[in-house]
Parts: sequence; structure tokens; C-alpha cells
Amino acid sequence: MKFQKLTLLLLAITFFTACDKDNEPAPLAESSISGKFLAPNNVDPIVNAVVTASKDGNVVAETYSGTDGSFTLTNLTVGEYEVSLQKGLFSSARTVEVAEDDDVQIPNIPIESFPRIGVVKGVYDNIESILYDIGLVNPITQEPLFDIIQGNGIGRPLATTGHHGHHHDEPGMFSPEDGTNLVPNVSFTFADLVASPDMLAEYDIIFLNCGLSESYTQFNANILDYVTNGGILYATDFAFKYVQGISDGPAYIDFLDNEKSGQSLSTEATIFDQDLIDWLQINFGITLNNNDTILLDEFLPGWQVVDSANDATVISWFNGPVEFRDNSNNSVQQNKDLAFTFLVGEGGVFYSSFHTENHDDGFSTVDRLLEYLVFELSAL
Repeated sequence: MKFQKLTLLLLAITFFTACDKDNEPAPLAESSISGKFLAPNNVDPIVNAVVTASKDGNVVAETYSGTDGSFTLTNLTVGEYEVSLQKGLFSSARTVEVAEDDDVQIPNIPIESFPRIGVVKGVYDNIESILYDIGLVNPITQEPLFDIIQGNGIGRPLATTGHHGHHHDEPGMFSPEDGTNLVPNVSFTFADLVASPDMLAEYDIIFLNCGLSESYTQFNANILDYVTNGGILYATDFAFKYVQGISDGPAYIDFLDNEKSGQSLSTEATIFDQDLIDWLQINFGITLNNNDTILLDEFLPGWQVVDSANDATVISWFNGPVEFRDNSNNSVQQNKDLAFTFLVGEGGVFYSSFHTENHDDGFSTVDRLLEYLVFELSAL
């Protein structure tokens, strides 16, 4: 009897041990997918993009791209994955097959899907040059992959039909070698655009260059509606007239009443964003003084000063000592914030008191700042 009881006990222990093993969690998967996310030019890294791996329609891994654009998705099992990379309104995707204990290295992935962009030409700024140089260009025809809109004067008859259904110039009407000579490629003007809520709504992002016509502020309500309904507005310096319809008071940014009174043509400005600092230093070897200050030297004589920004609603990017004439027209020197982003309704705004270098012989340091902010702007 004792022998039988012992045998039964051993059998029971063996049974329960086997059950416990069946219930043990499976070991973590060892496979991974790595790569690098880049601007459309396949050179400049995209930082803080959301990178996901989906299997059978379900997201199973998520991470963010690093300062150099690199990413790694870990703990993956065998199978096919859809890898999605997204920075705001810019994105790409890849289908990747993963084997057991496999570390898949994807070749560099440039941005391949773009928002609908309209750029309004100005006399003193050329953000279109930055967009062109970061790769928003048809690689075959060399045409810009965005609309360029006349910001002053009247339009002229154009030839072919293309992007967004508007009339475009034929190839060759611009000089790819000199981004500042990118010419309007649609038949309508800024006056037509701001007067039409439907035309505004065709664009995800609208860039207003400094030096465009300031004569159409009667349509500021249309611009406000555009942003409130999900549009993103980028404006520099003298284009502040069109930001005033969205923000000129304590809610967001408040422009100095003494208009265009900035006197300093440069300043050593503190960068508030550490990711931007790292992006400049690691990818482009740009040296910052005291590890966080940089020379901003793209101000016009008589630039527009922002008097104050609401810290609760506005992100300020740079701050530096500048000289300007106050509301009593006295020359004063104060530290001022110089570039801002803020959300309004479903959309957002970027405003800067400085702008691009206005020529195209490669990226200046200030151009790099604005390149970074173009992608940050789309992620508002």
C-alpha cells in the first residue's frame, strides 16, 4: 500500500509539473527590424518620427527615430510586418519579412508621402528653396512637388495642368540650380487664395514668405477658419499681418504695436529644444556656443517684434537679446522670443521674426533651423 501511495504521489507531481510547464509564458521573441528615416532628399535625418510595426492589422511594436534618424523595433516574432514611419504629415511605409532570430536591416527610408503644400512667394524670404533642397521635387522632371503662388501683383496665363488640378508652368520655367528663382507654377495669386475658403482648404500647409503683399488682410477671417479647421500656417516677419487675424493678444502671441521696429540684424540666441541642438551637432557638425546658443543673422532692417507669448499655449523656440524701438519709439534692448508654434482649433501656426538666407548655395545654419521646424510644424 505504501508503495502504491508513493507511486500515485510521484505521478501526481509529474502531472502537475507538466501542467505548470504548459502554462509558462513563451520566451520573448528575439527578432528585430532596424533602419533610418530620412528627408525626401535621402540625406537629412528625421528625428522623433513615430515608427510602428503591424502584423495582421495590429500594431505590435512602436518606437521613435533617434537624432540621426535611426530606429529599431524589437521583440518581433516570425512573419510579415508593415513598418510605418510618420513625422506629422510626412510618411513612408515598408513591408518586411522577419525570420526567427533575425535582425532585419532596412536600407535608408526617405519620406515618400507628402502633405499638400502651397508656398506664397515673397520678396525677402524663400522657404520654397528649403523645401526644394530637402527633396520635395520630382526626381525626373525636377519640378517642385508643391504649389508656388505669386504673392505680389497679378498672375499670368500658364500652360499645363497638374498638381491639385491648377494650371502649372511647363518644365523649365524655374531654375533648379538656384532655389530662389523657383517661380510661381499656378495661375492664381495670393489674392485669389485668401479670398477663397475652398482654395485655402485644398492645402494642408500654407507658407507665407516675408515680403508678400500685405493688402489682403480683409480676408484674415478666412485664414483663421483655415487654421481652425485643421490647416497649418507658416509665416515669417512681414507676413505677420496675416497671423494677426489668428493671434494678436494674450491668448497666443502679441505683436508689438510699433510695427516693423526691430533694429538688430543678428543675435546670439538660446535654443530651447534639446532635440534640435542634438540634431544640429550630430548630423551637421554645427557648433553651438555654451552648448545651446546660435547666431541668428537673418533679420531684415525693421523686422516685426513679438512683444509677448503665452507660455500656456505657445512653444517658443529661440530667445536672444535684440534692439528695437518700443511703443514710445524709444530704442531699447531686451531679450525676446523669436520663433513660435501654437495650436489653434484643429490646426496650428508657426511664426518667426527671421527667415531664410535668401539664396541657394547650400544650407546655412539658419536654413537648417527652418528645415527642422518645417517637419516639426507638420507634427503640430
